[in-house]
Amino acid sequence: MTRFVDMLSVLLLVLAVVAFAVGLNLLADRRDLLALYWVVVGLATLRAATQLLRPKAGTR
Repeated sequence: MTRFVDMLSVLLLVLAVVAFAVGLNLLADRRDLLALYWVVVGLATLRAATQLLRPKAGTR
C-alpha cells in the first residue's frame, strides 16, 4: 500500500510540474487569467503530493 501512495505522490508531483509549465507558457502568451488558473492548479497538486507523504499524527 505504501508503494502505491509513493507512486501516486510522484505522479501528482509530475502533474504539478506540468501545470506550472503550462501556466508559465500561458503567461508568456499574455493570457493572464488562464496562467493564474494553471499556477493555482499546480499549487494545489503540489500540496496534495506533499500531504500524501506527510506522516499521520501519533504514528511512528
